[in-house]
Amino acid sequence: MSGIEELKGKISSKNGLAFANQFSVELPLTIGSSVKTKLSGVDKRALNLLCKSVTMPGKQIATLDRQVGIYAEKVVNGFALEDVTMTFYMLNDYGVRRYFDSWRETMVGDAQTTKKEGGLKDGIVGYKKNYVGDVIIHQLSKPQFRLGIDLGPLNIDFDLLGKSIYSVKLIEAFPTTMNSIELSNDLDGIVEMTVSFSFTNWEVIKDSRGLIDPKIGLNLGGLI
Repeated sequence: MSGIEELKGKISSKNGLAFANQFSVELPLTIGSSVKTKLSGVDKRALNLLCKSVTMPGKQIATLDRQVGIYAEKVVNGFALEDVTMTFYMLNDYGVRRYFDSWRETMVGDAQTTKKEGGLKDGIVGYKKNYVGDVIIHQLSKPQFRLGIDLGPLNIDFDLLGKSIYSVKLIEAFPTTMNSIELSNDLDGIVEMTVSFSFTNWEVIKDSRGLIDPKIGLNLGGLI
């Protein structure tokens, strides 16, 4: 029977446990293949910093029942994907909301897009190849060394020798659900926005980032 020392040894040999709060996301600023569209509202680093949570994609293997003589068995006939969900903190410029608004405007036309030059007409849907982009999610290991500096409402961290232990790319991803934002009279209520992404498939990729990763965060407690 396995003991606590064997468990501790296994954890130590693999550089510790993986923590859910060690992650990073990369969202596209330009989408589309034949027609390129630049999204506005916020930059790529801010999207990562303001991402509160994200789900790592899974894959459900689809099967069919088959009868061979007296034996019943299942055989694979495909796979199914669940949407990936991200939740973001909202700043007073609503930059994240404007970013996803600009992405939505490339998918389906309404009264607002009709008024824009080159925008989709009301009731017209865009071609998929013109509104998809790749989204990357990294599961990170804890950095070997971190240097932190607090500057009022901002904190700057320099992570040294941190790395991705598992990175996936969502292929041809696009937002399908932008949940409504709830506002209330709570004194400590922080506005958040949740977005669900659909995609064609996902694949494991190699992390191409450097060994020194600077991060700028928000001291949310000091802003309330």
